[in-house]
Amino acid sequence: MNIAGIGAAELLLVLIVALVVLGPQKLPEIARDLGKSIAKWRQAIDEIQTVADVPMKELKEVKEALDPAAMEKKMQESVQRIVAPPNQDRAGNGDQIAEQSEKPEEPEVDRRCQT
Repeated sequence: MNIAGIGAAELLLVLIVALVVLGPQKLPEIARDLGKSIAKWRQAIDEIQTVADVPMKELKEVKEALDPAAMEKKMQESVQRIVAPPNQDRAGNGDQIAEQSEKPEEPEVDRRCQT
């Protein structure tokens, strides 16, 4: 058993010394007051952590927003939305381009006046 770096034998020695110095009447009162003080400290620390967590969450959000990789991804998504809006069928656009490129070209006709 190890409590705060103090073994069982050391803890027993401290309790015996406290009993001898303080006496059996005062020891329970002091232990009760010590327990209340520790509870108040824990409550205060929990409140401080709760208050400190809010700015830390905001700081994380700002850090994520300023991440270069995330910014690049967002910009690529924005460009894709502009270039090919989601309501258009991308495959259909590609087929139209392919059909246009497969059409044979008409031979050029020399329309100059031949005399």
